[in-house]
Amino acid sequence: MNLHPWLNAIHIIAAIIWTGGMLVMAVVVGWCGRLIHQKATLPVALLEHVRQWSRKVTSPAMVALWLMGLAMLLLHGQVPHAWLIVKILLVIGLSGIHGVLSATLRRLATGQGSRIPGVVSQATAGISVAVALIILLAVFRPF
Repeated sequence: MNLHPWLNAIHIIAAIIWTGGMLVMAVVVGWCGRLIHQKATLPVALLEHVRQWSRKVTSPAMVALWLMGLAMLLLHGQVPHAWLIVKILLVIGLSGIHGVLSATLRRLATGQGSRIPGVVSQATAGISVAVALIILLAVFRPF
């Protein structure tokens, strides 16, 4: 039985869920950054809800994406092409952004944070551009 189509399908589903969750995290954290700047009260209930969603859905989707991607790579049994290496580097970058967003949400929800890291202000655009590049690389396999 050829597992590749199943691994690929789960990989793509996980990518969609992970990306959507990260975009929600980025928008909420960005909005809270504006509220902090205005000295307004943070929506702690919303922050906690997004944190719970991230722990229960977004983070497991990231793990599933990595596991399925690595499984496909190992089952392929060859050195990956350059396009795939670039794709992996982009996913490593997205994983880092996810970590920064998770930590920022935690600090804001627990009242430990009064500033938003600079990278977070551009997270929504960064996530969108990285995902677009990953899709283009996976579809066209340019090199």
